[in-house]
Amino acid sequence: MLPYTPAATPPAWLTAAYPEVLNADKDGNVMHHGHRRHYNYNSPVYQAYTRRIVEALGRRYGQHPAIVGWQLDNEINCEINDFYSEADRKAFRAYLRQKFGTLDKLNEAIGARFWNQTYTDWSQVDMERFSPHEHQNPHMRLLELRFISRSAVNYAKLQADTLRPFIGDRFITTNGLFSHLDNFDMVNKALDFITYDSYPNFAYGDEGVNGRHSSLRDRAWSWNLSLARALSPNFGIMEQQSGANGWDFSMLAPMPKPGQMTLWSMQSIAHGADYVSYFRWRTAPYGTEIYWHGLNDYDNRPNRRMAEVTAFGKRVRKLSGLAGSRYEAKVALVTDYLNEWDGERDLWHGPIDRASSGAIFTACQESHTPLDRLYIRHTKDFDTTLQDLRRYDVLFYPHAAILTEDTARLLESYCAQGGKLVMGARTGYKDEYGRCPMMPMPGYASKLCGVRVADYSIARADEPAVITAGGREIDAPNFIESLEAVDGTAEGVYQAGPMKGETALVCKAYPSGGEACYWGSGFSRDAALLFLDRFGVKEPYADVAEIPACVEAAVRRSEKERVLFLLNYTGEEQTVHFIKAVYDLDHDREVSGDTILAPYQAFVARL
Repeated sequence: MLPYTPAATPPAWLTAAYPEVLNADKDGNVMHHGHRRHYNYNSPVYQAYTRRIVEALGRRYGQHPAIVGWQLDNEINCEINDFYSEADRKAFRAYLRQKFGTLDKLNEAIGARFWNQTYTDWSQVDMERFSPHEHQNPHMRLLELRFISRSAVNYAKLQADTLRPFIGDRFITTNGLFSHLDNFDMVNKALDFITYDSYPNFAYGDEGVNGRHSSLRDRAWSWNLSLARALSPNFGIMEQQSGANGWDFSMLAPMPKPGQMTLWSMQSIAHGADYVSYFRWRTAPYGTEIYWHGLNDYDNRPNRRMAEVTAFGKRVRKLSGLAGSRYEAKVALVTDYLNEWDGERDLWHGPIDRASSGAIFTACQESHTPLDRLYIRHTKDFDTTLQDLRRYDVLFYPHAAILTEDTARLLESYCAQGGKLVMGARTGYKDEYGRCPMMPMPGYASKLCGVRVADYSIARADEPAVITAGGREIDAPNFIESLEAVDGTAEGVYQAGPMKGETALVCKAYPSGGEACYWGSGFSRDAALLFLDRFGVKEPYADVAEIPACVEAAVRRSEKERVLFLLNYTGEEQTVHFIKAVYDLDHDREVSGDTILAPYQAFVARL
């Protein structure tokens, strides 16, 4: 049993008696009772009542023998991830005062001289309010998002600290992975590991998963699972899809086809899940989630979904030895929260970064190149090390607009010890507050990649840009930059477009054999494949099997064994040709040569 603290849904009597616990939008409109997550994290009253109920639950059930662990809250920062109550505004001022100490330092950090935004008293400092334009000071917004994340983490920690004295060695987790939240900070301060809610059916919307890779459909859910794995190499699935998903007013979705529940469950396990729990046992007969289907329908009578998960339960027992093993990847896509948060509003690098990340992921998926996500972090609680980077042969850091000197120095050490790094346009022109310092682009990436940006523009639809590199012609989407090789080597040129004839790719070789390449544009699928080929990391399982591009390949490795997952997301049979014999774990037999994967089949074998 895994109980959870009920803080996501405060009772009506509490919000009526203490309206200060309610959240508000930036215009001051107070949210009211009737949904969930209508409270704020910084209300002292809400914090006190949270401690009270969490402590009561801990005292009553903390040592119950049927309980193996606890879930904090539910989907922190889901539904709403901006908080503008009076309690939040007061706490924000205190946060800034503690961080900067003086108004002069705060004014400098946010570029307050522009448009006469200089503060002369701490009472003037505020979060966003109604103004002539929806988006206000971009540097203050970055500070807001840091504060919102800090508030959410502290609220999770409050619950964890309250529970721990009563529960012994039982674990604490929470589910989700939502925005405006440093999930690493939350794991480090409040959790033993993260759990994720896996709903691949979301991928069947018009734009696919996060609007990035609609062509991959449910296979693209592996992108989200890679984020859960980045937080906790072994994680859990708190909510695995078991039926059609949707509320009474949104998210119309189809029922999983026969075999898809098993496929999606194996997808979670392939990417590092050691625990899979289905949501939900029975479809809710009332409330907002009446169309969020579970294993049983409203009548609780046997159905094909229950039969499928029962069969899966028997099948997965053969994989119990995988617990604790790790997803195998030698390529990582690097990112960080400051760039993600800054890119929400900054159209000069946010959209290009999201598009390039999707293209790199798609190229890796279709070439069966396992891909991790790696977050660069420099905080007082955690500092990304060279050892963290050296787990990978190749790093893609597509568009790090905010690139600090510490991060550039770390990446340079990685390349100096043989690592291969790929960066792209719009890199290194901002500091940690989102300001553009007066230094040549690409900032600290210049020395790292041996390059200087001479000019830049946008690739327009009526004048498309094309880059010739590595004997290939590759479209240059979004931004384009004219490059100058400083102590790197020019290796690509614009074949067409407004910068025709200018350098588009510069690579710097390190004595160790490492390289740092700067690509002067956004990354298309073909651009990503260019570098996967260049560094020899594509198709790492090609010596084992010939695998169709539409089938995902993943390997989990332990000290004792390596287990291969082949996932067929299509409604058609696919043929895999095994060059080397593998051991089919489902049928307890060795197989080689041609093997047919049925529609939606997950094939699992020991290498």
